[in-house]
Amino acid sequence: MDTIFDHNTQHKSVLTALQKWAAQYPTKLAVIGKPNSSLTFSELWQAVQHAKHALIALQAERIALKADNSINWAIIDLAAIAANIVLVPVPVFFSTSQVTHLLDAANVDTLIGNWEETTDTVGYIAALPVYHRATHNKQQQLPAGTAKVTFTSGSTGQPKGVCLSMAHLDNVAQTLANELLFSSCPNKHFVLLPLSTLLENIAGLYVPIMLGISTTIISGRHLGLTGSSQFNPSLFIHALQSHKPQSLVLTPQLLMALTDIVQAAPEAVSHTIRSLKFVAVGGARVSPQLLSKAHAAGIPAYEGYGLSECGSVVSLNRPDKAHPQRSNLQGSSGRILPHCHVTFSEDGEVLVSGSTMLGYIGASTQPTLIATGDLGYLDEDGFLHITGRKKNVLITSYGRNISPEWIESEAQAYAGLQQMVVLGDGQASLTAIIASHASDHPSAQQNRKQNLKQIAESITQLNASLPDYARIGSIIVSRPFNQLPELITSNGRPRRDAFLHYFQAELNKLDSTISDNVTTPAVTKCTESIDTEIIILNTVSTISIPKENTMTTVMPFFEQLQQHTKDAQQTMRNAPVFAACANGEMSLDAYISFLTQAYHHVKHTVPLLMACGSRLPEHYEWLRQAIGEYIEEEKGHHEWILNDIQTCGGNTKDVRANTHQGKVGADIELMVAYLYHQIDRRNPMAFFGMVWVLEGTSVSEGGQVAAAIQTTLTLPDSAMTYLKSHSELDQEHIKMFEGLMNQITDPDDQQAIIDGANIVYQLYGQMLHNLPITQSHSTSTAAT
Repeated sequence: MDTIFDHNTQHKSVLTALQKWAAQYPTKLAVIGKPNSSLTFSELWQAVQHAKHALIALQAERIALKADNSINWAIIDLAAIAANIVLVPVPVFFSTSQVTHLLDAANVDTLIGNWEETTDTVGYIAALPVYHRATHNKQQQLPAGTAKVTFTSGSTGQPKGVCLSMAHLDNVAQTLANELLFSSCPNKHFVLLPLSTLLENIAGLYVPIMLGISTTIISGRHLGLTGSSQFNPSLFIHALQSHKPQSLVLTPQLLMALTDIVQAAPEAVSHTIRSLKFVAVGGARVSPQLLSKAHAAGIPAYEGYGLSECGSVVSLNRPDKAHPQRSNLQGSSGRILPHCHVTFSEDGEVLVSGSTMLGYIGASTQPTLIATGDLGYLDEDGFLHITGRKKNVLITSYGRNISPEWIESEAQAYAGLQQMVVLGDGQASLTAIIASHASDHPSAQQNRKQNLKQIAESITQLNASLPDYARIGSIIVSRPFNQLPELITSNGRPRRDAFLHYFQAELNKLDSTISDNVTTPAVTKCTESIDTEIIILNTVSTISIPKENTMTTVMPFFEQLQQHTKDAQQTMRNAPVFAACANGEMSLDAYISFLTQAYHHVKHTVPLLMACGSRLPEHYEWLRQAIGEYIEEEKGHHEWILNDIQTCGGNTKDVRANTHQGKVGADIELMVAYLYHQIDRRNPMAFFGMVWVLEGTSVSEGGQVAAAIQTTLTLPDSAMTYLKSHSELDQEHIKMFEGLMNQITDPDDQQAIIDGANIVYQLYGQMLHNLPITQSHSTSTAAT
């Protein structure tokens, strides 16, 4: 049986459940990690007991655990529970000042995990380094019964420590297990969010143990997830395809990314999506449109609501085929779970009781009622609806709590940012509205340019001082706020609702682009209407400027394309294959593998050009003629590649048939599928993003790479036709391409090209990263 949960048994705790499964089902996998590191329930129980005794021997009282997701993280967490030692999970994306505050506030005496600045290791537990830490003479008071202190991401600059009992966490885990057991119980969970996040700690570790199912825990960098909000779609989907989970916990931004990936390449990921039974979405508000879009793509996504002070989960939508209307209502946060009770204040604030924290660090009494700061209501069917925030705290779509006043205060130290208002509730990245004092007189054009440059440089410096989730992603430059009296109070404080309303058109443009982009939330859409113009700078995504300010900067679109894809381009260039070529370490296997993948995208170049030309509107007839010239020049180039493979001793039959060693990789298949999808369903101009990536790379790298490979492998010219010929042809093509791009003036089309290039850089770069650089013992020598 995949699920060993006893329908008639209610576990007293996560540990009693683990002990029971270890005794009754010792060989069933409990946690799955990287290859050769999975543990059965029996092995996990033994590892927890061993770590427990090691922790007790340390005489540790308060442990700070800072490490990427791993089975070892889970062992330390469970061992601390067993040893009755307070554990403080430390998010790896916290800034240095936030970590220092956390350690001091909790008066931590033992550090476990990745503490690069600490060198006095006293040993290892569960393969993680352990360090002693000097503490204050006076212990900071923790409420009696505290088992875990979870720090929020910080609605101010300094996060608050929420003290939780294990009885509370066990109760939440048991409730969630029951909800899943009697709806659509999964057999295998996959941990995606950091385990330092309370939601994933409970849902990804405690609930699977309660249910007796497996949970997969691997490092975020292998999932394409780093920091609190950095995302690599290729690695993400590859991980899902490899592990085929049945349940996930996602933030709204990750759900958006997964949905976009499925829609872009449905055939490539359909099997993976079909394996999913339950996808919980939390950490921030989820739009009904996104949920509908996800369900249409086959993703069983269900929104929930909660906060750390209440044990993370208060309400939840869930699947129930027998009674779907009783268990799920899109647009709501679900039904209140049995362990909680919800009421509302006179002004509509959500109040939670029955499942409350012990208190914040330093608190002397336990609160019986949690004022959430959220406004909402219960409908007549018992579904909870969250309508907004009572105060100014923003919650990004990555689930990070941010006080705008904190960032605005930090900005005061930087030139040009003294008048700045931060918005971004429910968005992937924050937007700063900045008042510019540059003159709008025509003679002051240069000063205006310098002013914009100063703002961009200051934002870059400010971002460097902030944790990644609190950085500014886009800018709207405004007239001085004192010229907009409806936006400020009599004492100069911003009326945030008024700012949101006044700049709604600009914000909608940014929002629509972020929702269309699965590569990074920092890439935003350059659009314009009668009222606004968008200016692109190196260090920020967009600057939107009302035209009445007459601040305009003209930059050829080809330069904009280069600027807005340079980060993705550099990531691609970091692939080991470039260093291998330069160092004379390129293997024949790697070269044949590269040619194989090149064949599988080059064979689509002419069909893609034809498809793009057929979808262009009439006003791009001049571009359609250029496409016709491209088609004539690109015909037959995939046959060049087969000739090169044959000369190298590769099996061209397998390559042409897309079988065995000649099979297309997932990255190239996704890249081609994405381009066809963009041409057919979105914007055909996205195709030119691929042209920039492939021809730009050919011009900048192709000739040197070809010469290095030929020298290292002593290959004849007949084995280098594709690389050498393309490098020479593309020198002329890129000049033609630059001229074409500078004639593209529609902002939507420009952004489609930029977005397309960034996606292709990521997928093509991932293919290069995956090339087998080291020569194997079984290099193909089969002639055709």
